[in-house]
Amino acid sequence: MIDEICFDYNKIKIRLILNPKEVAQLKLYHEPFFKYAFSEQRKIEKIHLPELKPHTHIIICKSQVPSKNKDDILFMGTTNADCWMIFSHPLIVMAGDIFYAIEQKSND
Repeated sequence: MIDEICFDYNKIKIRLILNPKEVAQLKLYHEPFFKYAFSEQRKIEKIHLPELKPHTHIIICKSQVPSKNKDDILFMGTTNADCWMIFSHPLIVMAGDIFYAIEQKSND
């Protein structure tokens, strides 16, 4: 039995025909960050990152590539056992603001 996967990428239709054993092993590209964009002003007290493992170190910053500039980094912390990152102080975002949650890789 063969499965078919269809999706659009930049207005290009892509069709993959795969053996079911291959479908279980298929990994699509994953961005190294999570992007949050807001259409109105909000007060953010926590974010949920279920795709990550519990107790993962995270940087919240204004750009997808954090710089050494302290103004770029909004918060640094660790997700709890339920993969929630609770901020020590609420993050106030304005309409049109974007921030990124980036997993910090361990140095081991």
